[in-house]
Amino acid sequence: MPVQQRAQEQDLSESRTKSSWHVLPHEWAFGGFLALTTARLFVHVGINDWHALAFFAFTLGCIGAVVASGREPGPIAWRVRLLWYPSVMGLSFYTLATAVPLLGVSSADALLAQFDHSLLGFTPAVALSTLHVPWFTDVMVAAYLFFFYILIFGPGWYCVHDLARFRACITGLFTTYALGFMGYTLLPAGGPHLSMTDLPPLEGGWLTQAMLPKVNQGSNGVDVFPSIHCAASLYLLFFDFRHYRRRFWWLLLPCIALWISTVYLRYHYVVDLLGGIVIALAGLGTAWLYERSVMARELEGQKK
Repeated sequence: MPVQQRAQEQDLSESRTKSSWHVLPHEWAFGGFLALTTARLFVHVGINDWHALAFFAFTLGCIGAVVASGREPGPIAWRVRLLWYPSVMGLSFYTLATAVPLLGVSSADALLAQFDHSLLGFTPAVALSTLHVPWFTDVMVAAYLFFFYILIFGPGWYCVHDLARFRACITGLFTTYALGFMGYTLLPAGGPHLSMTDLPPLEGGWLTQAMLPKVNQGSNGVDVFPSIHCAASLYLLFFDFRHYRRRFWWLLLPCIALWISTVYLRYHYVVDLLGGIVIALAGLGTAWLYERSVMARELEGQKK
């Protein structure tokens, strides 16, 4: 190919890159979840209900985050744009508490418990109810709370030290969240701790007594299937396996304890964890494909 033609094609490619908007996969995925939920609420409760208006505003916020950052965001603009998703995730999570009942979807607790019994031949929450030891319950509460450490400080490290990896991390993580939140709207459930009220109370020490009521209050009442505690921690663990191998080994055992705690503390059915694994793999696949995409190469070529 003549040198002049190659130069012209390169200039055309650079011009195309500069004139195009880069919308990341999670922006389509989580924005799509918000838009779909908005549409479902419009159909069920109309456009004047505050839940529908809230989800509509969340959707516009996702569009606004892209537009406000510009065609070629700088490092700060990129971080602000990416950090919008933890914010809108929290807002939409708590709005789902009263929005999901408006969608006309029945509770899936009985169905999920039936799945567990079919898979295992018993119901874990019932089987474990006679095995509680106070000190071990405290350990399980600590393991459950570890989720917030890995969720904040996992992506946080990439945010501070490596913008390209932070983009990839958020891309897969909030694709995972989009799928998880969609599950909440399709199969809403409160978990064994709410649905199996005849079980004896958990016996625990000071940590259980101090933290378990706060954890219970933090639930939105529909956040069971799939388990995002399992999904997000598994996603971040294996993202670290690829990009921060030493931290993967530090966090492996605490994450295993976290997954066990979700069932032991009666927050999840086992089938929820299986669903969590599926959406975590979807998130990991999305991040992997994104990192190998032309878009990722173009963004890494911009000013860091």
